[in-house]
Amino acid sequence: MGAASLAAGIGLAVTSVLLIDGMTGNLVSEAVGILIDIAIFSLILERISAMQRRREWDFAYRVLIESTASAFVDVMRILYVRSSLAAFSSNIDRHEEFVKLAMLHAATLRSNIEGFATALTPEAHSLCRRTEQRLLWMIDRLSQTPSDPVAETQSFSRMNQMAMELVDFCQREGGRKFQIDQQAISEALRSVRESQTGLHEPASLDELFRFRLRAQSEFLRSSQIPSSSTVQGIRDDFDNRYSIGYFLLDCALLPSACTILQPETA
Repeated sequence: MGAASLAAGIGLAVTSVLLIDGMTGNLVSEAVGILIDIAIFSLILERISAMQRRREWDFAYRVLIESTASAFVDVMRILYVRSSLAAFSSNIDRHEEFVKLAMLHAATLRSNIEGFATALTPEAHSLCRRTEQRLLWMIDRLSQTPSDPVAETQSFSRMNQMAMELVDFCQREGGRKFQIDQQAISEALRSVRESQTGLHEPASLDELFRFRLRAQSEFLRSSQIPSSSTVQGIRDDFDNRYSIGYFLLDCALLPSACTILQPETA
């Protein structure tokens, strides 16, 4: 509307200068001035409206990425507990608790998808729905507490494939927060690797699990926001402040987990 009014005003201005004289010309000039004022005002309103829509979109995508990250990390925790002997020994009695937390975060993800549906592009909405369904399928499949560690090779592979798709999406829509957390995770991983006595990469899920815990602690140490309560892990992070960082950490280590597990299927 603003651009059309501005074009009409300019057109009338040119016409009045070239073809119209006297009183009629003065009236046309007045009309031109009004049209140009309307055009400028409309352009300003359109600009403000576009900025507001962009803020709403940014907020919607940030909330969806955070809630997706939380549910993703929940599933990864369950997989480590089921597959790593070290994680199994120290955490299997909390398996049911971890499943319940995963279901809670998955429900939050579904609610956010429904609440922000109008702010998403069709492609983004489809990806979020597909991710939600995949995570719910994984949670349901992993809901029963095993009596012994299980090599969840196929599940790790599925999560790795999902991670690649989600990281690509986050690179486009995650904004500044995603970039900051990505840098923080890269620095945490480098710090932990440099502090190791040996330079070899983790050769077992137990080593990878312990490496992940050290990297998580380093990430929290460098990123912790001063508050009345200290976050020790994802279960304490009820504001989802660090969920993207945990997610990126799991994404970075998933290829190693798949490589470690692969010989067991050979």
